[in-house]
Amino acid sequence: MSGRGLARFAADLPEVGELVTLGEGDTPVIGLPVLARRLGLGRLTAKLESLNPTGSYKDRIAAMSLSLARHQGRRGWIASSSGNAGVAMAAYGARAGLPGFLCLVASAPLEKRVPLLPYAAAVVSVDGVGDHATTQRITGLVDQVLAAAKRHDLYLGITAHAFNHDGMRGADTIGYELAEQADTATHVYVSAGGGGLLVAVARGMAHGGMRASVVACQPAGCAPIVDVLQGVRVEPLVTRCETTVSGLQVPNPPDGVAAVGAVTASGGWGTAPADAEILAAQRLLAAAEGVFVEPAAATTLAALIADVEAGRIGSGADVVLVLSGAGWKDLGRFGPGAGTLPVVAVDDIAGRVADWAAGSSGARAEITGRVAS
Repeated sequence: MSGRGLARFAADLPEVGELVTLGEGDTPVIGLPVLARRLGLGRLTAKLESLNPTGSYKDRIAAMSLSLARHQGRRGWIASSSGNAGVAMAAYGARAGLPGFLCLVASAPLEKRVPLLPYAAAVVSVDGVGDHATTQRITGLVDQVLAAAKRHDLYLGITAHAFNHDGMRGADTIGYELAEQADTATHVYVSAGGGGLLVAVARGMAHGGMRASVVACQPAGCAPIVDVLQGVRVEPLVTRCETTVSGLQVPNPPDGVAAVGAVTASGGWGTAPADAEILAAQRLLAAAEGVFVEPAAATTLAALIADVEAGRIGSGADVVLVLSGAGWKDLGRFGPGAGTLPVVAVDDIAGRVADWAAGSSGARAEITGRVAS
């Protein structure tokens, strides 16, 4: 492999022969100056993984996984997913010319289900492994997928190091790129469901010589990794998830122990904001900086706000938020608002604009002022 994206890190990744690619990687790091000022930070930036081809960091893992599947001569692939990994595997599976079977969380947002339809992958929705997920149900699903992969010679595309270590190495490239783009960072905030993204980013950063504390960000309703880091429990395992944040509903994170180790080794910690704080951070990031991400990604900003308020982050900090997925992947919460947009006659537009202009001078101050509220 050679070229851009994952290909330029070929020497540090598993051998795959020819890379299956859709142009993933090399995502930008952009400044968030409005929020930096409001939070009193020396510098605040964001790594936009939302700009990968299918809208999330999972494209890096899918590129590596399908490259390995083709290199190994597998008949096809199989995976379980809450949405992002499924779309990525379906797209890259098509690119690789390999058929696939996807077990999709039944409660996945519509925006993560609809994009699967154009692809040729077989998809089934699995009940009981999303909203109010239990360890027992998720373990049962994984056992079924593992058995099917072995029986039918399929590449196991579950996005966790515990099941697909070499494929997960694709996400290491986020850390490699951060070491180039944000080498002065003091803290990197990463959301955690199964823990695999955090482990990969931390490993990639360390490989690139980047010394920054890694902060694990989970919703309070499903925070087994953060609980261990905070000394609340001994192992990263909860009986049931009580969060609505898609992608982070993992009560028994397969890479939980490794994630705890990675955070501890970096001198970091874990923070678990409530769902309401996460959704407020999602809106704030869009309104203040023009960056629209899904709630799982906004968990990083919600955690940062909580840490600033708790005095954990000082004014000299240089913080990077890893924004894992695009906002269009979970639009359901905004649907009711779209249905209440005012309808006006053409002749009424001038008056509406005049009213808006008269009250718009303080609008931005009001929006950014919500950070501390």
